[in-house]
Amino acid sequence: MLFIIYLIFLFVSSIDLQTIKHLHEISIQEELPIGSMVTSLTDKVPNLDQSIEYDLVTPLSTDLDLFSVDHKQHSLIIKNRIDYEYLCLKKKHCIISVSIAVSNEDTIDVYILPIRILNINDNIIKFHVNRTVIEIEENDENWSKKSYPLPKAYDDDGDLITYSIYLQNWNTPDGLFDFDEINLLLKPLKKFDREEQNIYLLRLIAHNQNDASTDIIVLIKDLNDNPPKCQQNHTIFLITNISIPSIYSLNVTDIDEGDNAKLEYRLVNPLSGFSIDRYNGQIKFDYKKWINSNQSVLIINATDHGKPLRLSTQCFIEIKFTSLFSIDFKSNNSVINQTNISIEIENLNNPLGYFLLYDKQENKLCTNCLIHINSSIKDFFYLNYLTYDLYLNLNSIVLMKMLTNYYINKENISLTIQIDITDSKNPSIKSTKNYSVELYFNKINILIHSNIFFLKIHENILLNDKIPIFNRYHHCLNNQSNELILSDSTHTFEIERNFHLVLKKYLNVKQQKIYHLTLQQKENNSTKNVSLSFQIVTNFILVD
Repeated sequence: MLFIIYLIFLFVSSIDLQTIKHLHEISIQEELPIGSMVTSLTDKVPNLDQSIEYDLVTPLSTDLDLFSVDHKQHSLIIKNRIDYEYLCLKKKHCIISVSIAVSNEDTIDVYILPIRILNINDNIIKFHVNRTVIEIEENDENWSKKSYPLPKAYDDDGDLITYSIYLQNWNTPDGLFDFDEINLLLKPLKKFDREEQNIYLLRLIAHNQNDASTDIIVLIKDLNDNPPKCQQNHTIFLITNISIPSIYSLNVTDIDEGDNAKLEYRLVNPLSGFSIDRYNGQIKFDYKKWINSNQSVLIINATDHGKPLRLSTQCFIEIKFTSLFSIDFKSNNSVINQTNISIEIENLNNPLGYFLLYDKQENKLCTNCLIHINSSIKDFFYLNYLTYDLYLNLNSIVLMKMLTNYYINKENISLTIQIDITDSKNPSIKSTKNYSVELYFNKINILIHSNIFFLKIHENILLNDKIPIFNRYHHCLNNQSNELILSDSTHTFEIERNFHLVLKKYLNVKQQKIYHLTLQQKENNSTKNVSLSFQIVTNFILVD
């Protein structure tokens, strides 16, 4: 066989053109299995069964060495893989010419059989990229003039491809983007604001006999169009301990991103003892470096690193010191345990005690302090703002009701008081202390030791009715031989010699609830004052 083929090659190289004969073209599909029969040679080559030998002429290119001869079946079979996309589209060989050399007794004839390769749909449609990222500048004034290319799908079979585009939820991007299917372009339909939405996820679908998809990620590029913003719900730097440095973390946000949101901080009005970290905005207070002044607000400038212009804002931080003043309550007739006070009340004329205010920075008693007292029972106490002495407020309605009720000789009341101390020169310095107070009233001792007598009368008392004020516990009101002089600025009452008050005007609780009267007792050409306090009460008749 090798010898014959060699002769054929020698012959073909020198044979006359009349010895080459052309057969009719046949067609076969690509990707036929190796060994498959292409055609019967006895049907194509005349008198093949009378020839001595026949075989294929080896092609010059190995890419075209696709066929072989089955001599037993006298047929042409597939020798190697036949790929239409490789042969026709890449190598431009859509027709493969097979040369069959047939040897007779004295001649060798060459028959050329054209074989056309037919394409089948054996390749799926695909994109060469899994995703494409498109960046669009936010608030772009030229948005209507811009478009962005989309990736093209490929089908090696060369079939027609159509496209469609959707959002991730399979809705069409109406109002957001326009899709140019012919040119595969994505066009914005508006200006985009990154702070409103910074990313849009789309899916590009390619269609023919099957579908393929690729992700389109649209990123809205940040523009430095938002200044930093101070969080107004954190504006007080509360300094509660001066023994250790205090730190306040400034809460400033910038809704831009990257350098457009990277912030830098600066103190506009530097105050002694205060410093700020340039990069994280932490404010630190060092008491050892602090000098008292009348400034109580820190002004912070926060600036971003955006381009082309840096944007900034100012934050105002109010300073509050709560530990510069110490507050202590002192009393000779009280039991004091830190913030718990127990007091026996025997004399309403004497103070309950006094407050001692100490300035820790100056290491001395406070001279610029303003004190304010607030109790859980309104107006129950009175404070002397010069001496800081604490008294019971004898005008208190609650206290009046207690002291006019002699059915209960001993009575106690629990309440809380809050002491607020501020510096008159610096409103940022304020100290507060809360006390729990228990007051014990011995009403007999109060009558004996206090030059005050409390009475309760009713609004419906008649004119000229007499109100007895004799009291055996009070030294001025238990001797009817004493001569008393009444002082009443309202001219509502008169006094009789036998210790009776006489009503001269009708009482109206809506006009006046409390009357303060002063009795003067004459003794050996001298006088002693006794204060009378009246509380008017109204009788109510309940009807079902």
